[in-house]
Amino acid sequence: MVGFSKDIFIQSLVEDKFLCQLCEKVLCDPIQTYCGHRYCKTCFEDLLRYNESVYCNACKAEGIDDTVLTSQQIYPDRAIVRELNSQDVQCVNVGCNWTGNFRDYHLNHIPTCEYEMIQCVNRNGCNVSIQRGHLSSHLEKDCPMRIVKCEYCTVEVSFTNIEIHLLECPKTPEKCKFCGEFLPREMMEQHTDTKTGDCVRKLIACQFQDVGCHDMVEKSKTAEHNTRSMGEHLLMILQFIISLMAMVRSMRDKIDEVENVRTRINEHENQIKQLEKNEKTLHHKMTEMVSAAQNEKRNGIITGENKDLVEKYEQSTRALDNSMTVANKKLATCEGVVAVLNNQVEKTDETVTLLSLQQKKYTEMIEALERKVKAQDRIIALKDVAIAEQDLRIQSLEMASYDGVLVWKITDFARKRQDAISGRTTSIYSPCFYSSRHGYKMCARIYINGDGMGKGNHVSLFFVIMKGESDALLRWPFRQKVTMMWLDQNNRNHVIDAFRPDPTSSSFQRPKHDMNIASGCPLFMPLSDLDSPLHHYVKDDTAFIKIFVFYMLVYGM
Repeated sequence: MVGFSKDIFIQSLVEDKFLCQLCEKVLCDPIQTYCGHRYCKTCFEDLLRYNESVYCNACKAEGIDDTVLTSQQIYPDRAIVRELNSQDVQCVNVGCNWTGNFRDYHLNHIPTCEYEMIQCVNRNGCNVSIQRGHLSSHLEKDCPMRIVKCEYCTVEVSFTNIEIHLLECPKTPEKCKFCGEFLPREMMEQHTDTKTGDCVRKLIACQFQDVGCHDMVEKSKTAEHNTRSMGEHLLMILQFIISLMAMVRSMRDKIDEVENVRTRINEHENQIKQLEKNEKTLHHKMTEMVSAAQNEKRNGIITGENKDLVEKYEQSTRALDNSMTVANKKLATCEGVVAVLNNQVEKTDETVTLLSLQQKKYTEMIEALERKVKAQDRIIALKDVAIAEQDLRIQSLEMASYDGVLVWKITDFARKRQDAISGRTTSIYSPCFYSSRHGYKMCARIYINGDGMGKGNHVSLFFVIMKGESDALLRWPFRQKVTMMWLDQNNRNHVIDAFRPDPTSSSFQRPKHDMNIASGCPLFMPLSDLDSPLHHYVKDDTAFIKIFVFYMLVYGM
């Protein structure tokens, strides 16, 4: 904890022995160095944060330049603690009238003062500073990280995420895009279903869909649509009839072919029957003739002429038998062809019907999937925006420092220097940093190829005051000493410049915009030093710049 304000003492004069040599405030957890100077414990630890030892600034002011402070040469100063505890003090928190001795103030009052400015206990996203007495009301009503219940599904989420939750909540009322009625999101699909939905203004397929009209119309406006689109519907019906007649003609041609085959088969059947009849007649005659010939042979009266006639009739009979066999085979083949044609016609009809049903089913499935994809795309887009904002906030919090010290690492230095020379990017801003957790917000701005008087011959380095969340609690104009260093990575010769702000300059007044006009050193360092072999101001294409906002100058890292 840093020191206390000098204003806590009721008497107007505060003795120097009660003040920290670093923060110049009333000592908190005082320690004494071997050289006899006193510091707040936290201030001394901050002083040695980046160094094992530093020079004592108080000794330096007294003309002693070689007093080095280390963590092994300090001890708690209990004597000054006893003197402080006996002092009469008052609370400096706005609105608090407490008075008493320093011990009660330090140990009892400050941890419980209702007027003390503290940070909200919900640290994950809420950085508000608020009086302790108002904390409970803040946590209940104003904190963005407070837990709230969804008024529709009672799920508990943080207040900052309630809007995202409402975009996904199945119980959230949603306005029907057709009838305007509000229904839970989970019921909307069923409500607007083109077949089973109860929406009075839902879109349904046109009655002439089967003939080519793919318009979706409100159920109550079907008659109006039919009247308005009568010409188009008649044209569609005509085209459908034309295509249907073409199919009918094609089917009739196939039927005529089948009928011709059947006619030929019937003709062949009649010919076969006639041949069978003739064959029976000839067979009967042949039988009679053979019997007569046998009788003549038995009687010994058969002649050569009758013998030739008998052989001729036998040959004719065999020829007829062969013709009958061939005709029967052809008849069986024709009957098989007719059966195959009939099966093909039936299968064609079934295939057409099945394809129509499948096409309708697939169309409905595609439309349903497209609706779901659009809904998911909308939800994903909203989530991406929220995640990007959170990532940006987290990155800013991770890179920021709150101890008044900025260590700025500039990578790809050669490329950035070339961009500055060409005029593509003349200046670069550093990450922001703070003088304390609720202090001034600041950053640095560098012109690698110089600016103003230093353009083309010097590096220009400037200090910028930015608009912060705690500006209303701070003293203006900004008066703290600013020290800027370009670090030699061999730790031999850092380039250092420091200045105290001009209270009359607009650069150090309370910012009205995102940041004030930069102020600093246009001739910070000659450009020739960047390429000097004696120093490593740029090493491995990387440079380091350090900014201090302290009342004293600290050398080294």
